Amino acid sequence: MPEVLSVTLEMVRNAVQALGTGGHEVSYRQVYEALGLTNDAQQAVVRTRVSGMAKHGEITRTGTGRFVYNFNRRPRDAKVYAAMWRFVRASKPGWSVSECGMLTRASYTHALRYVAWLEGEGYVERTGRNDRRAVTYRATAKAQASPETPYPPTRESDPFQQERTAAATITRLMLCADPYAPKTASTIVAACHVLLARFGSKPCTENEHTEESHVAE
Repeated sequence: MPEVLSVTLEMVRNAVQALGTGGHEVSYRQVYEALGLTNDAQQAVVRTRVSGMAKHGEITRTGTGRFVYNFNRRPRDAKVYAAMWRFVRASKPGWSVSECGMLTRASYTHALRYVAWLEGEGYVERTGRNDRRAVTYRATAKAQASPETPYPPTRESDPFQQERTAAATITRLMLCADPYAPKTASTIVAACHVLLARFGSKPCTENEHTEESHVAE
């Protein structure tokens, strides 16, 4: 059991980031090898960590056991979030946002946003107000059962970044790789799925009709 618990979220994140630099596709097997994991239980923990990152958009699945890392959605100020999370889980009921920020060296705004997100996700709940009339909180059972730091999702700077990456991947492989190679073919298919997921069932808007008519003219 200690070996399983030693596979932390940060270990998995660092491995995936290193393997996925430049938009490269990553597989579970590559992560296992990078971390030196041969134990089935440890490998199961890796899959759980990846699923958690995929839930928040930090990772995009491209196929069975394969995915890409979205660097534009990686958590910012990870150390600050980790410090605030330790405070939340270790503090006795009745702490305030100001205390969270002061004791973790996070700004009040940063602490306020994180606590508000934690409350929305069910990790903390309000207990009342202190003598300064500030809202007070306590960690819930969900927080106590979650030792790994939960990171709030970040907004993508480009809502079509995944699709642009997929299109670029297809173009690069068709021009520079062997289309007959199995790996090349599977990567192209995975990229096509990304494009189809976004555009496959999207109805054509009035503006798009207008643009198409202009092109035809």
